[in-house]
Amino acid sequence: MLRRTALLLGVLCLTAGAAGCAGSETATGTEAATTAPAPATTETLAGTTTTPAAERSRYRLYYLDGEQLAVFGAEAEGEPTAQEAVEALVENADGRQTEIPEGTRVLGVTSGDGLATVDLSEEFGAGGGSLSMQARVAQVVFTLTQWPWVERVTILLDGEEVEAIGGEGVPARDLRRADFENVLPAILVESPLPGDEATGPLEISGSARVFEANVSLRLETAAGQALVETFATASEGAPGRGDFEATLPFDVDEPTDAFLVAFEASADDGSEQRVVRVPVRLCPASGC
Repeated sequence: MLRRTALLLGVLCLTAGAAGCAGSETATGTEAATTAPAPATTETLAGTTTTPAAERSRYRLYYLDGEQLAVFGAEAEGEPTAQEAVEALVENADGRQTEIPEGTRVLGVTSGDGLATVDLSEEFGAGGGSLSMQARVAQVVFTLTQWPWVERVTILLDGEEVEAIGGEGVPARDLRRADFENVLPAILVESPLPGDEATGPLEISGSARVFEANVSLRLETAAGQALVETFATASEGAPGRGDFEATLPFDVDEPTDAFLVAFEASADDGSEQRVVRVPVRLCPASGC
């Protein structure tokens, strides 16, 4: 299964737990307290949760690769809140390709009954044509709907309800992932994330718009040696789009840099089309 480890992007300390982050150094060289402090509580999209201070989580941020949405990994202590995830998306600390305008601020995020409402500053709706507006809204919608309890997203600008974003009239209310088919690649791998470490089996999930719903999958070393191959069947075939899942078992004796390769095999000659390569690190049972 995938291990939550520190491999990509910056580490995000939860706003509510910032003091706890700094305080992690205070025990060095001192006598430990006889009574352990109570675990921190965190307000997440799921509600109030109790999270061990040392637990870290990996989550997704959605940027762009050309004109299409792409998935990148981020890390937080505990589970990030909705607002922290969108703030990280907007901050874009690693300089990913994005259509979210510079200067955009996250004013608040609330959720309930399957709907997340995000309040962004007016800069979010400034500049760009239709594709730019579609892409930036999709970045926010996909980042929030990575959690299964969020099905829809509504965007406010400076606290005000709006029917559309920008002069191109991109809708702003009750948005779902299915509203953004035009900015998705044919195959979108959402797990594993780039840079994830895995101690087998490798669990894979995503969505695809491919012929007869067949997504071919291969795990290969960085040198190109195939370790295992299989395929997944998406819930719907082209021209529709469906979700897919698969599990790839593997066995390595030492930490191994590798790629998950996902592609559509051509119906004409079997050649690999719409290829996606996700870098991962494979670990033996003892870990990396």
